[in-house]
Amino acid sequence: MFTELQHVLHQGGPILWGLVFLGVGLYSVLASTWLGLKKVQHELAGHVFAGDDRRQIVRQFATFELDRLAWVERRLPFIGVLAAAAPLAGLLGTVSGMLVTFSGLASSSAAQPIDKISVGISEALITTQAGLLIAIPAAFLLALLRKQTQTTHATLQQRLHVALIPTT
Repeated sequence: MFTELQHVLHQGGPILWGLVFLGVGLYSVLASTWLGLKKVQHELAGHVFAGDDRRQIVRQFATFELDRLAWVERRLPFIGVLAAAAPLAGLLGTVSGMLVTFSGLASSSAAQPIDKISVGISEALITTQAGLLIAIPAAFLLALLRKQTQTTHATLQQRLHVALIPTT
């Protein structure tokens, strides 16, 4: 298993190594943001917003939103950029692999072109596949993270309205 992975990494060329690092970074940021959002949701569920006047209650909500939920929202565009970069890096690997392929075709040696052609095609296909394998699940996870963030915002707003209703 490990030798197969090592073989694929070698066939993918230097662009594949960049994609590996991009994927690890992307999913690390995604996981930490997801965990941060879950922590915010847990804190929101257990937090009691109360005060003597309406301004104090509104201030508590604004502080909660700015301190905790904004951290999650600031990370969403960065995750989107990383997810969008993966297929582009895969495309760069495709171009690099095709250059190796064309170089092999231009070679004058009889046996060497076949080797260079297969190496180039391997690099092109592996990097394209890796870029898509990184980006597609990340796009779905990012959409889910955005939806959960919007739901948390809605819950926060609902709690604000309930807290501001005067008790009789």
